[in-house]
Amino acid sequence: MQPSRTVLPVLPDEQILYIMFDISAGQGARQVGRMPLNICLVLDRSTSMQGSRLEQTKASAQRMIDSLTADDTLGIVTFSDKAEVVWPSQALTDPIKVKARVSAIQAAGGTEILQGLTAGLAEIDKNRQQYSINHLILLTDGQTYGDEDKCLVAALDAKKKRIGISAMGIGEDWNDTLLDAIATRSGGISQYIASTGEIQHFLRERLQGLGALYGDNLRLTLHSTGSLRVKNAFKLSPYIQRVEIDGNSLMLGTVQSDATISGILELIVGPHPAGRHRVAQAELTGELPGRQTAEVRLKQDLTFTLDPQVSVNAAAPPNVLSALAKVTIFQMQEGAWQALEKGDVVNATHRLETMATRLLDMGEHQLARAALLEAGRLARSGNLSPAGRKAIKYGTRSLLLTPTKDNKHD
Repeated sequence: MQPSRTVLPVLPDEQILYIMFDISAGQGARQVGRMPLNICLVLDRSTSMQGSRLEQTKASAQRMIDSLTADDTLGIVTFSDKAEVVWPSQALTDPIKVKARVSAIQAAGGTEILQGLTAGLAEIDKNRQQYSINHLILLTDGQTYGDEDKCLVAALDAKKKRIGISAMGIGEDWNDTLLDAIATRSGGISQYIASTGEIQHFLRERLQGLGALYGDNLRLTLHSTGSLRVKNAFKLSPYIQRVEIDGNSLMLGTVQSDATISGILELIVGPHPAGRHRVAQAELTGELPGRQTAEVRLKQDLTFTLDPQVSVNAAAPPNVLSALAKVTIFQMQEGAWQALEKGDVVNATHRLETMATRLLDMGEHQLARAALLEAGRLARSGNLSPAGRKAIKYGTRSLLLTPTKDNKHD
């Protein structure tokens, strides 16, 4: 854990402290063989998927099938206004036959995501085991109507059964708020697929991530001595994401053997006299599926020195400042959407313009241009374009994935 300051000023009031953290599997984790996968692909085959979207989805699903082994189980469900089990969940012993079934999928009908979720989760449940990775991968390009709340209930039920859901939206017209919530509530991830050519990449990436899963149900708790509380918490990887706070406890999901979970906490520290103080103990708990040690519990004290001579404006480490700058931009887009939902177009426009300025300062020219275009559109019409909203939302949350670069040209 790295705090923004190791020496705090002595103040009569509360003060803010930031702490960055990294969680990784540790040495030797990659040498442990991967657990069997119990996967169900749930594919939208509504009329809007007709053409290149469905063809690319089918081709990508077939390549994904080639990446699985005979130890894995696979089910495939399609949905429109009703669901159909294209391939019942079973061990993958005849991949050629499975791919032939995928090739026969045709587009027709409307979009009811709940139908697909319900059928897909039922298929996973047939072969759900303690020592397998149970996961549903949803691909859709449309809005579902009238069943959003039931979709969220299904996601929570899936989480209770240790079934994660990864939700991928293709194109511009899907409900990003719903898909993000489905993924978050079940312990999966959500993804914006801007063009059909990216479908294969994201499916392959998701499968690799599931195969590398090392720890699950990770929870970070700060046991305060009474003078500290968590105000805000964000995961920084695999993308920037606000983490819900339950008391002083945070659910962090899964960690892969080949990746690191990074995050940042905004803490409120109460007044203390000069001297060295233990303000909290951080405790990380989680499960290691398929390992001899089923559970893990790690603890670390948070101890700081308070000095009346130290400056209130002491600089934080560069990496903490960089992370905070990008989290601030993420919060700006959150605030823009919230203002727009309240009908405050002026405030939403101002937030997008301010965000664009910050992005330009960081060298993120392409994303800044998207924010300025949408700010102008919002000021003129009171509305955002679906593509622009998604580009800004998913662009800002991915700022930490790649080094800042000068994107001056399309």
